[in-house]
Amino acid sequence: MIRLAAIIGFLFWISIGNGFAQEISDAEFGVIPDSLFQMQVSESDSVPYKITNKELDVSFREAEESIVAVLEHHIRIKIFDASVREASIIAIPYYFKNDMERITSLQAYTYLPSGQRMGVTEQDIRTINVNSRYNVKEFAMPAVEDGAVIEYQYTIERRYIEELPDFYLSHKVPTENARLTITYPKYLRYESYTENFEGELKNDIVYTDTSSVPKVFTIPQPAPIVKERWMARDIPAVEEEAYISSLDDYRGKIKFLLSEFGIPRQQLENNWEVVVARIRDKTNPWERIALNSRARAVGDSIAQSMQGSSQIEIQRSIYRYVNDRVNFSGANTPLSDMADREVLAGKSADQAAINQVLVAMLHGAGIEANPVLISTRRAGKINMDFPSFYQFNGLMVQSRIGDEVFIMDAGFPYSQPGLIPMDSYGNRGLVLRRQSYEWIDINPDKSLFDIQVNIDAELQRDGSLIGTVEAEQGGYPAQIARQKKADGVSDAGLLRQTLFDGYPQMEISEVTVSNIENFGPPVELSAQFRIDDYAVSFTDGLRYQPLVVGYRSENPFSGPDRNLPITLDAPEQLDLSFSIRLPSGFSVDVGQDRTIKFSGAEFVERYDTENGRLNYRYQINIDQRNFSADYFPSLYKLYKRWVDLSNTAWLIED
Repeated sequence: MIRLAAIIGFLFWISIGNGFAQEISDAEFGVIPDSLFQMQVSESDSVPYKITNKELDVSFREAEESIVAVLEHHIRIKIFDASVREASIIAIPYYFKNDMERITSLQAYTYLPSGQRMGVTEQDIRTINVNSRYNVKEFAMPAVEDGAVIEYQYTIERRYIEELPDFYLSHKVPTENARLTITYPKYLRYESYTENFEGELKNDIVYTDTSSVPKVFTIPQPAPIVKERWMARDIPAVEEEAYISSLDDYRGKIKFLLSEFGIPRQQLENNWEVVVARIRDKTNPWERIALNSRARAVGDSIAQSMQGSSQIEIQRSIYRYVNDRVNFSGANTPLSDMADREVLAGKSADQAAINQVLVAMLHGAGIEANPVLISTRRAGKINMDFPSFYQFNGLMVQSRIGDEVFIMDAGFPYSQPGLIPMDSYGNRGLVLRRQSYEWIDINPDKSLFDIQVNIDAELQRDGSLIGTVEAEQGGYPAQIARQKKADGVSDAGLLRQTLFDGYPQMEISEVTVSNIENFGPPVELSAQFRIDDYAVSFTDGLRYQPLVVGYRSENPFSGPDRNLPITLDAPEQLDLSFSIRLPSGFSVDVGQDRTIKFSGAEFVERYDTENGRLNYRYQINIDQRNFSADYFPSLYKLYKRWVDLSNTAWLIED
């Protein structure tokens, strides 16, 4: 009786699963219902197009003594405004490195309300290399017009099955229906991870009996086909906003890690310990570093030539040696096989190749250094709950000298230890030591916008402003200044572009620029200047703008409302100090001191008038890069005040 009850229950589950499957029946490729041509854009959506169906069917087959995942995609889109280019441009990314993925079939058609169908040919498709790992198949759908429906399907065969590509539920436009189905062979199962999705996501397992064998207890029955499905409907768009890490960080998605494998299936362990072990076994940067004997010898030679110097000075010299000689290709990679001789000879090299050479050179000088695996801003934040090597797309270096720790990227031109590309700042990194590892925050102290300006000037009765300017620039502004000097910009041109880009007619003299070649201290600039007609003369006095330099023309945020967290380019330190002597008999009312302060940021205004001199100072200190959406009103207010001051004019009365 127990066995009979179990069979009845199993058959009941099959019937429920099949009934639900009918409720969400697949869209048949090439059969467009009339309702899609009649669909109108709603006022609440107001989007140029909408994804009506997004379907992915995953199955597996054995090929050449390996297992291949077969991913069959089907997408259908309703066009409301064909003038928007992205509505008709299709881009299909795939991981081409090591032949991990390949597109084996592709069909695409435009269906017009008139009933005409236009197809995409092979000549219409181009392959674009995005980086060392990804390619994109891109094509424009033909004859797209308002009211059309476009549809395409393609198959990707994937040889790496330990994880599956992310299945995105949300896009820049709404999605009506999204469905993913995995048909499991008996020897594997996946564990799913859902991110950034608050809507209803139905997940079930459907067992389908395909046997024609009579249901008799004494006759063995074949195993049913097992399908796991994920379904969602009416998925809202994810709107891109200014200053975010990557839109993919906020899109609803499902991720998959292999959780059971074998016959019988065995539970697999998925954690970062396992990932690090696989890195050491298959993609270990230490193997290439160990082969960089030329780099170690050069590092040792530099250290020997600097006997008596501190290790920090030796490290700075080694860094300059590498940074001055390499030719960064622009490619971020977590591993490279490129030899040190080629890198140091100036051949085009990726980020990993350059920094593997730097590690070897530092070791040659006796300095502790390790590679750091990172994910750049464009690649998105590392999900600590989803252990995978493929979240990394770059490699930097960490060194330790005494109690000081340095993060560096020698591929970043005209930089120094602690000054890394903005695209690499603010995420987490995995320090891969020879026998251990640790996670660190990538936020070195020199990676910021650091600008200090002092102006001592005299305002003439005719509105001219004459005086001296002294400025110090650290972090990214210093790197930009050094880049410009290397490109041939004169000292006067550098000062104009850096401080006075809005005054084409100004006169400058006695220009000095210091520390361009000395990368330790900030770049220093000073000059005498004259700006004719800076203040506008009126019958009742002079209209004077207080922000002679350091002005901001517009708020980086488009409006006072925001849903996504804020990711600035980098921390900011701006210190502007002005001392302006007024014409004899003139006075001005500049208002009260003011401070805008909240966690992670501060804007200070200070004003003082005495003995015919107007002294005022503005200090902006934003000491972090990431802010939650809760802080957006305060951050918006800070930048709004900065813009308001940039557009303010004081009346200096006679």
